[in-house]
Amino acid sequence: MKNINYAELNQMSLEDLMLLYEQVVEVIKIKRQVKELHIKEGLYVGANVRVNHPTAMGKECRVQKINRTKADILIEGKIYSVSLTMIEIIK
Repeated sequence: MKNINYAELNQMSLEDLMLLYEQVVEVIKIKRQVKELHIKEGLYVGANVRVNHPTAMGKECRVQKINRTKADILIEGKIYSVSLTMIEIIK
């Protein structure tokens, strides 16, 4: 991977920077979608999961409902809506 430093970015035209920005955003969106699909494949209601958030660290978490981009997770008696990218399935 080629590293672009600040001086090189500063020398680029505004149009080139805008094109680079659009390409980076598009790649990020695609990678997020792939990650969400991968997580969603193995996710099911009742699954025990880990949530990457300080509120849920070390606590028992269980899937209650799966939505398009988030899942409702039961954590110690309370239900939280959590992004799929923050969920890790415990096998």
